[in-house]
Amino acid sequence: MTDPNQTSPVVMEGWESLKQRTTAFIVLGLLGLSTLLTPAGRDRLGAWGGLALEALSPRQMNSVYTILPTDLTVEQRRVARWISNRHRVAAGAVEQLVGVSFETAGTYRIDPYLLLAVISIESAFNPLAESPVGAVGLMQIMPKVHLAKIRSFGGQPLDPWVNLQVGASILREYIDRFGSEMEALKAYVGSLGQPTDYPARVMRDRDRMIAAAAGRVLP
Repeated sequence: MTDPNQTSPVVMEGWESLKQRTTAFIVLGLLGLSTLLTPAGRDRLGAWGGLALEALSPRQMNSVYTILPTDLTVEQRRVARWISNRHRVAAGAVEQLVGVSFETAGTYRIDPYLLLAVISIESAFNPLAESPVGAVGLMQIMPKVHLAKIRSFGGQPLDPWVNLQVGASILREYIDRFGSEMEALKAYVGSLGQPTDYPARVMRDRDRMIAAAAGRVLP
């Protein structure tokens, strides 16, 4: 006979299972909250959320990754192929970034190969790249420093299109202020008045891209 004062084993198993699920839910909730409470966590969550929403939503015309370009020139396709091989990035994604980068460079009166070379050195074409000092995205912009620019373009620094616009506008300002691409690159990387090989590295990649566009290969 079952003791009416003793809890059934089935009930006990159900209770333990409920406690485990509740504990897991609380832990996941705390992890999610801790992510939301840090700026970097919010940026990462927003970026991944944006990509997920884009995958689930109707395609928008203004997204970098929504429409495969059909009007790249032969030279641009060669550059995209070179970038894809150099950084091991999917060719389709690179073609779209090359197309948008050329458009952005035209808007800000920047050499498109210079813009692509900055992306190459800064992030290796990883749109979700983050540095230890807080720089994010394709062009490794600093959200705290350039918050006003980021907000003017939509407020999401890890969005590839926003990141490109902000980075290109910063580069254009530095070129105008300091009078040359080399000095602008020093300012971009925060090395004005200090020894740095950053401009030379960017220019080497630009030269390689120009050669690739012409069907040549530089070492």
